[in-house]
Amino acid sequence: MTLLAGDAGGTKTRLALYDPSGGRFELRRMAVFESRAYPTLDAIVRDFLSGGAPRPSIAAACIGVPGPVVGGVVRATNLPWVLEAGVLAEALGLPQIALVNDHVATAAALPLLGPDDLITLHPGLPEREREVFGVVAPGTGLGQAYLARGVDGRYRPFPSEGGHAEFAPRDEIEFDLLTYLQARLRKRVSVERVLSGPGIMNIYHFLRERRGLDEPAELRDEIATAATPAAVVTGHGLAGRHPICVETLELFARLLGSHAGDAVLTYLCTGGLFLGGGIPAKVAAKLQEGGTVAAYLDKGRLSPVVAMTPLCVIRAERAALLGAAAIAASL
Repeated sequence: MTLLAGDAGGTKTRLALYDPSGGRFELRRMAVFESRAYPTLDAIVRDFLSGGAPRPSIAAACIGVPGPVVGGVVRATNLPWVLEAGVLAEALGLPQIALVNDHVATAAALPLLGPDDLITLHPGLPEREREVFGVVAPGTGLGQAYLARGVDGRYRPFPSEGGHAEFAPRDEIEFDLLTYLQARLRKRVSVERVLSGPGIMNIYHFLRERRGLDEPAELRDEIATAATPAAVVTGHGLAGRHPICVETLELFARLLGSHAGDAVLTYLCTGGLFLGGGIPAKVAAKLQEGGTVAAYLDKGRLSPVVAMTPLCVIRAERAALLGAAAIAASL
């Protein structure tokens, strides 16, 4: 049996064929495409399938897409695509296809990831029953999802919009950050406003404008011309260059740990809390320094519950593909 798995992002779309024989998902073939180079998702899939000779017989397919999926329909975030599962399956000649949120696909992969796919920040108690897993994924936005074991023993992933919950400050500098963002945005402040690529820049501007940290001219020019300004800030922060970049990354790491601990309490993640998205793996060295875990564990009377829960960074780039394959196998 062959399964088609996809991870469609605003920049790149990854497609893969998996063989689930023997309960394992063996990768047969994978390719990466520039999303905006194609008018539609089915055009990318056709291109991918035509690359094999002969075209494989596909039993089922699942594609993770950025955006909420309602009734099998999704308007992709940052892409001019409106996708409908039934229409897509018919156009591609596939027996069945599932469209899921991309973070749901990542959540579905969690029980299948091994030690080499993860960076453990806090080990927790690995011997606990792995009933619920959570994903917090800062990238362009702040995605979340969770995975729960049903009474039939099978895992089922669920979407979440927890990234749009209120930003909850814990100390003086975080309260100052909140009031700064309230004045700047003139609207409520969600946690996504600080835990994302744009959120990193919000923290940076706060430290410059409200806390008076110096922004050297060469740094200002580099940020102004960068395709991804947050990558410039985190890169300097990791290298210990420019106090404003170091402090931005420090505050981001603490805020991420605190929100991860809140997610553990929200979902009761006995199987662990996993940091995905585009940012955590890139700044893992900072997350390993201790500030992230200290904030993660600082949950008052419920700190022992969080302390039992592993906190890991997903380093496997193909986690969403693997999860999509697992979902396809369940169709």
